[in-house]
Amino acid sequence: MATDIKTSEKFLAYDGDCPMCLATVGMLESLGLVRPEQLRSNHELDPGELETAQQAGIRNQLVVIDPASGEVRAGSDGLLWIVGDKPGYGALVGLLSLPGLRHLLRFGYEIVSYNRRIISPPAHQIRCDCEPEVTVGRRLTLIVPAWLFSIVAVAGYGAAAFVGWQLGTAAAGAVFMTVGCYTGWLLLATAGLVLLPGKRLDYVAHLSVTMFTGALILLPAIALMPWLARWASVAIGVLALMFCFSTMFKMQVRRVKVQQLGLPWLWGWTAAMLGAFAVCVTVYFRGQLFG
Repeated sequence: MATDIKTSEKFLAYDGDCPMCLATVGMLESLGLVRPEQLRSNHELDPGELETAQQAGIRNQLVVIDPASGEVRAGSDGLLWIVGDKPGYGALVGLLSLPGLRHLLRFGYEIVSYNRRIISPPAHQIRCDCEPEVTVGRRLTLIVPAWLFSIVAVAGYGAAAFVGWQLGTAAAGAVFMTVGCYTGWLLLATAGLVLLPGKRLDYVAHLSVTMFTGALILLPAIALMPWLARWASVAIGVLALMFCFSTMFKMQVRRVKVQQLGLPWLWGWTAAMLGAFAVCVTVYFRGQLFG
């Protein structure tokens, strides 16, 4: 029976060296969207299957293969194809397959898939036949949205903090927080672009993932601070900042190691983030601090 399934049923082939891919297929299995026998890493494929998967682009995206028909689909199209076989999911898959939604889903999937070594770096350096293709365009599809989202979130945090802490207007808070935070990020990005030939975009991409994660942490505080008593707003805001910074620091510890950079890059990140923010606080509140 197992042999019949292996040779005749659709199966999903994925990058077995990728932490994100392993987590994704584990989630698909736990949700019952695919069965264990429908999942195979690139290391488990026979030579013919591996050649088919490579031709379909497994180095960049997961691949779904139907041995019975010989049809192959990659990426989000492949996911919809295999999940659509599950009873009860036909309507959802049909909706997500509509023009517009299908293209948006594909775009989002490809941002993650092509940049998966950046988003979820392996514990050690990997060079295999599933190494994603690195292009400037693909890196920018990660970097640009991450920076835009982060800037908007940080501006929102500043606006909410100034209102909730009674420091000034929302507009003033948005400008202050954006300048205070992104002066440091811009210094770091510039240093990476200038000093890391061969790693320039990867370094900036790692920074982008770190800042994106930090911005996500601030979202609950943004929603709560304007509506709370001043002391509660300050407490939640400060705790959110502390958790944000500590999380980003831990991420940078790992990412500096993955990129094989020295400790000066970690402490440089710390100094740039804290130093730029401290300068902005001093300049903006100099009257209150020294008056």
